Amino acid sequence: MKKSGCTQRFLWFGLVAGTIFIAGSCQRAKEQKLQSEVDQIAKHWVPDHRIGICNVKLTQGKNGAMVLSGETNKRGAKDELIKTLNNQCKVLIDSIILLPDTIKNEKYMGLVTLSVINLRKEPDHASELVSQARLGTPVLILKEVNSWLLIQTPDKYISWTEGSSVKVMTAKEISDWKKAPRVIYLENTGWLYDTTTANSGVVGDLTGGSILEKRGEVNGFACVVLPDGRRGFVDAKTIMDFDKWEKLFPSDEKNIERVAMRFMGLPYLWGGSSAKAVDCSGFVQSVYFMNGIILERDASLQALHGSAVDISDGYSRLKKGDLLFFGSKRNGVSRVTHVALYLGNNDYINSSGRVQINSLDPVQTNFSSKRVNSLLSARRILGVEKDDGIVPVFMHPWY
Repeated sequence: MKKSGCTQRFLWFGLVAGTIFIAGSCQRAKEQKLQSEVDQIAKHWVPDHRIGICNVKLTQGKNGAMVLSGETNKRGAKDELIKTLNNQCKVLIDSIILLPDTIKNEKYMGLVTLSVINLRKEPDHASELVSQARLGTPVLILKEVNSWLLIQTPDKYISWTEGSSVKVMTAKEISDWKKAPRVIYLENTGWLYDTTTANSGVVGDLTGGSILEKRGEVNGFACVVLPDGRRGFVDAKTIMDFDKWEKLFPSDEKNIERVAMRFMGLPYLWGGSSAKAVDCSGFVQSVYFMNGIILERDASLQALHGSAVDISDGYSRLKKGDLLFFGSKRNGVSRVTHVALYLGNNDYINSSGRVQINSLDPVQTNFSSKRVNSLLSARRILGVEKDDGIVPVFMHPWY
């Protein structure tokens, strides 16, 4: 029996539609496979989005071309993505933006202009406060959105801040700043005055670790210049030549303890990392910075660096300056949520409500069972070399 023309056309249409469907399914499967490779490469280069950016997507363009789009601050990630996909795509279009875009914007560096600036997760005043940065801190400006800057601080942390709180500069201007006579403020907090007289007005406030350019000295006061050009006077006894400080300041157990004790009683502030208020990791980071060492920002990042100290059978191997990490463990995986600085004799200092000293010894009045029950590990910072999470200030290229 012969098939009608209508039936034949129906079969032909079904065959074509099926072929298109299969081809489309194969193409989608290929795209998904390639995107999976993109994601794996991105994760290799940026395992944690707090300290790196690699957001890249693969889509189909015109005439069968594949398009890589997105942004990253890792040149190596971009190079590997292109090399890997070039071998698998007939035509590959590179639309990845490398941050910062130094071709379009020559002013991709900057200096913090206020005593403390707030760093947020998103470019919005209502967004989570994730960290802070001190006056004179050099930053990398990754991009600008409206009046907000996406910056990376020397500890590799990436966050948003208001454009008005950073003096944007060229690489040449930063180089000139590094060569200029600079001083570091050593007290917890203080003032920058407009004259050296007793009834002087105030130009602004200072926090420990502020870096200023020095232009002279008069009547026991140093004349200094802020990154935004403001000038003032600061008590010469409260500052130290920056180049001498970063190379000669002793990073030892005694000085770690001395600096830590100066933070006693400071209030806890989520995201705080200055001598005004601190969270747990901001406290530890601030203490070590004032000892010439840059640690990573969050407790869970700090726990990845340094040398492990065995506390499985007690605390006898701990030394002053070691970091204690607390949190929870599930299915063999630790989740660090708190950090403290060990002082010796089973005591540790930490920011929890306020900066205070607690004990690992259950007979002491300042014992915290909550902390002991959640103690996960300990790591040593002092004496550790060639660790990208423990960087002496004098070895950091931005300073």
